[in-house]
Amino acid sequence: MSEQHGGPGAGRVEAHRIDSFVDAAFAFAVSVMAIAGAEVPHSLHDLLLALDRTPGFACSFATLMIFWHRQVRWRERFRLHDAGTTVLSLMLVFFALIFVYPLNMLFQALFSSFYDAYANAPLPNEPMIGNAHDLKALYVCFALAYMCMAGCLGLLYGHSLRRSPPLLLIDQIKSRRTYYVQWGSVAVAILSLLATWIMPERGSWTWMPGAVYLCQIVVNRTFVRWSRKRLAESP
Repeated sequence: MSEQHGGPGAGRVEAHRIDSFVDAAFAFAVSVMAIAGAEVPHSLHDLLLALDRTPGFACSFATLMIFWHRQVRWRERFRLHDAGTTVLSLMLVFFALIFVYPLNMLFQALFSSFYDAYANAPLPNEPMIGNAHDLKALYVCFALAYMCMAGCLGLLYGHSLRRSPPLLLIDQIKSRRTYYVQWGSVAVAILSLLATWIMPERGSWTWMPGAVYLCQIVVNRTFVRWSRKRLAESP
């Protein structure tokens, strides 16, 4: 009855349901990544072919879990569940379900190219990028999805930092660190889009838009150092 008439526990129940939905959506995205383009192995040969996808799946899984974990840390630090946070959480789920496809395809194609360079043969049943135009399209899809997910988290943290009750100093600094990292991620994705735009149709520079994401390491380390400095200076 409290849920229907807006009793004291109605808000908590609704927030719990949204959090459970977000967790379930990310779990579904991971399962889609694991089985995308694959069938249940019926022989040892099929099993070995499926295991060839493990490196690409591991990288895709780790990337997606970074976004999920930051959303989990947000809900642990903030007890704000208003219309803005609900919309942003649902938008994050929406983009995660889009992100899973270019994410998986890009990493699987990457490891297939490594295997091709080593064994002079591409991995069976792996995505093949026929030309530079197709690769550019994949980079653009990946960058847009990455940028939208990072932007959603950045807006979520920014909205909560403005609207929520004051946090403990350590939680406030860590939340601002995540906030800055998310907008740094947006900047990295934009830089990758620019690299894709100037990438020549021919030559050996097709790796450039993907390599731009290594800048994420610099972004993360920069704001980790910033947060440690702020914590050391705090009373």
